[in-house]
Amino acid sequence: MTVPLAFSFDNTADYFIFAFHFLLATSTVTVAGSVVFAILRTKSLRNENRYIFMLSTSISDTLSGVGWYYIGLFDVKDTYPQKNGTYFVIPTLLGVNFITILTAQIDRYVAVSRPFFYARRITRRVVIGLCTFIWMYTYLTVLLINLVPLQVAIIYQAINSFGVQVVAVILMILLNIKLYVIARYQLAREPPSQGTDSKRSSLRLIIAVAMCFLIFWTPEFINIILCGLTSYGYTFKNDALDPFVAMVRINPLCTPTLYIIGSLALREAIAKALRWNDCSRTRR
Repeated sequence: MTVPLAFSFDNTADYFIFAFHFLLATSTVTVAGSVVFAILRTKSLRNENRYIFMLSTSISDTLSGVGWYYIGLFDVKDTYPQKNGTYFVIPTLLGVNFITILTAQIDRYVAVSRPFFYARRITRRVVIGLCTFIWMYTYLTVLLINLVPLQVAIIYQAINSFGVQVVAVILMILLNIKLYVIARYQLAREPPSQGTDSKRSSLRLIIAVAMCFLIFWTPEFINIILCGLTSYGYTFKNDALDPFVAMVRINPLCTPTLYIIGSLALREAIAKALRWNDCSRTRR
């Protein structure tokens, strides 16, 4: 059975929305994919913990972009009740990003507030283990949701949305405030050095990433709560026509873009990777 397109193309707006989703998917795959490629081929970046978190979220963002070619262009609804859905495989990538960004915030807080403990205990292997655990835990949950009866899955989703995620959002906001205070006041008292500048830039970057995530994700989160608890939420025929879902899907493009803007080392690694790719093509 073939899945129809999300649009009937009876009016001009359908063409614009279709083009928007196609460009969003293409831009996300291009930008996030370049970050993944640059980090994987640059050893100096792979040796830093913060770039391991960037790599994990950028892999998730790249896969989200690929998935959006399907969800954003075809008649798909990947929430209850599902219609031509992906069994929550694609939407769960957002959950991977959410937990990884929250963990990265905690990582930056510990790195600045307890530098000696961080240097001894939070090794590259520990960070890779954390990122791997986040992926395994998140998709194990998806597997269980797809195996249990529908009513049980709906109850779990409600508890997860109205309980765990609310606490996590509050924690993310509080960490952002704390990191801002550290970057604004605590590091300002330290003597100027390359290490201080690196700490300040890394804090500002994770603050910006977390803020953008919350800005684009919160409207959809509120709408889910309203739909679940009241009759005031908005429902749509499919995800392609849902502006709240579209806002969420801007996140996979926004996050790697912020990484590139906020990290000189990453920009240089991407430029070097592009030059290497051009040279390889020339030799052929």
